[in-house]
Amino acid sequence: MGSVFAHISVSVDGYVADAARGLGWWSADDEFDRYIDGMLESISGMVFGRVAFDALAQFWPTAGPEVSLIQRHRMHELPKYVLSHAPLDTTWHNSHRLAGDPRRAIERAAQDAAGDIAVFAGAGAVRATLSSGVLDELRLVVHPVLLGSGLPLFDGTHPAQSLRVRETTSFGSGAHVVRYSLPAPAQRLPAATPATVGSPW
Repeated sequence: MGSVFAHISVSVDGYVADAARGLGWWSADDEFDRYIDGMLESISGMVFGRVAFDALAQFWPTAGPEVSLIQRHRMHELPKYVLSHAPLDTTWHNSHRLAGDPRRAIERAAQDAAGDIAVFAGAGAVRATLSSGVLDELRLVVHPVLLGSGLPLFDGTHPAQSLRVRETTSFGSGAHVVRYSLPAPAQRLPAATPATVGSPW
């Protein structure tokens, strides 16, 4: 089984969509698109939350020149696993519903795919996989913008844990990708204790 990582765009203040649920604040360029091409070619499957899947299934099957040939091909061919308790419209090629415990379902998907699995969207899917302990890595695409409000990535339901920075990649657009390794469940930090006053930094 390969690794399971989350890959999601976020503003500097921690939002994955603005107040209108829009993504027009993303900072993308040709260099970033080539990074996405390479990342898609490196994985064997994708995981989505139900809401994100329904939205993406309206776009990708008919995507045109606004995306690269590699992106069109990989988004079509790769297995798409959807975290959902409700029945799923799987007309988007190679789509599969994952019901039940997210950890066990994604582990089975990773075994079937025989390679790395990326949890792409949305925020709920990232939070669920982070809380379940199935993630090996968290990749945040940080865009240089403060949104002030919108859909937050984190809601305080994930366990406390120390992360290790594996790699940081910067792009001319101002966006950068930070890759964090996550500890095994047994290595997570204990529950938070009351804060003490210390250095402001």
